[in-house]
Parts: sequence; structure tokens; C-alpha cells
Amino acid sequence: MPPKHFLTSNFRVAFEEYFNPDQQRSAVDTLRNHIVEVRDGSEEQRRELGVLKPQDKTPEQIEQRVAAYLDKCYWQLSQFYRYSVPCRIDEAEPYLREVIRYAKLKGGKRDVAPELYLAVAIHKTAEKEQEAVALFTEAFSSLDTDVAPALGPRSDLWARAHWARLLRRVDRLQDAEAQEQVIVDWIVEHPLLLPPSKLKALVSDEVDSGVLNNILDHPQVVEAIQSAKEKRSGAVNA
Repeated sequence: MPPKHFLTSNFRVAFEEYFNPDQQRSAVDTLRNHIVEVRDGSEEQRRELGVLKPQDKTPEQIEQRVAAYLDKCYWQLSQFYRYSVPCRIDEAEPYLREVIRYAKLKGGKRDVAPELYLAVAIHKTAEKEQEAVALFTEAFSSLDTDVAPALGPRSDLWARAHWARLLRRVDRLQDAEAQEQVIVDWIVEHPLLLPPSKLKALVSDEVDSGVLNNILDHPQVVEAIQSAKEKRSGAVNA
């Protein structure tokens, strides 16, 4: 059984920032085993694990509690896969589909993050390219029209970069260039928000070539970062 803080955002941050690859793999395995334990366990086992609360007595209450708990596990595991070194997001596909299914069942305001994660997870599989294109298109459209809550910049850049590469692979070059320009424009507007190493890691891909793999050499990006550094240096020395 994982520690109580295993499903918290703080643990997810620690997973990304401080865990070495061996520790990351161990955390993934622990959570996967825990998911099986909860999903296939008896009511007694689920109570021993602390999944069920004392007030969960009817079959409906138990089902709802377990579904909500597993949803949390599935999403945390999906993030573990994303932030693993090397990235293992493709392994998150079945868990992301469960997260999306549960969200639709539950209703409420749409969260496109799991949809974008799924699009990234499947976009390199030839027979799933069109599904990925549709997921990317619908999710980013929802963001652009404020139908869905905004993503953090790292998730937006990460997903958008994968979308751009997919669009190039399916010969939609103008659409790909448009998404690449969105990424460039964001960096130009926020030149010092993310360190160059983080930017490159977010938008590049070792197995693909193209403008995003050389994002730090893009003329607009170079100019924006240099200008921002000069302004900051001038402010410090003033």
C-alpha cells in the first residue's frame, strides 16, 4: 500500500523534480499494484486500505467511492508516466481513457487536460493518428473559446508541440506551422518565465526534427530572450 501522500500534487512534483529514474519506476509500479488491489479487492480489503469511509454502506455508495478513488489514482499514474525519464506517456492510454470516461459520467465543467494527455499518448500510433488529431483539435478549441479551464503553460506547450509534429506527419503543414508559431509567440511574450532547458525539454522530441527541436535558435526567441535579459540586467544595475 502506498503512503497517504502518494496521490497528492506535492508527491507528483517530487516525482518530477527529485526522483531519479529508478525511484520513478518504483513509484509507478507501486501505484499500478495499488490500483489492481483496489479495483479487484473485496469490500473488507477496501476498508482496510482506507478507500471506503465508515458512511459508505450501500452498494451505490461503495461503487461511487471506489470509482472516485480510482479516478484519482488513474490521473496520478498518468502524470507519473508523463514526467518519467524517459517519458512513458504512451503507457498511460488505458488509464487516461478511464479518467475521460469517468469525467463524462460525472458531468460538470470540462477538463481538457486528460484529453490532451491521451492525444499525446496515442499520436505516434499510426492507426490512432486521426483520433489524436480530433482530440487535439477539440481540446484546444475548447480552451480557445474558454469552454474549458485554462491549462498551465507547461502542459499547453508540451501538448501543442506534439500536436504540431503530428500535423506535419499527416501533411497539414500550414496547420503545423500555425501551432509552432503559437509556441514561439508565447515564448516571446514570456521570455524568462521558463529556463531555456525547460523550454527545450517541453517542446522538443528526440525522434523528430524540425523547428521545435531548435526552438532556442529561432530568431524571434533569441531576440526576445536577449532583450529581456538586457532589460533585467539594466534594472538590477540602475
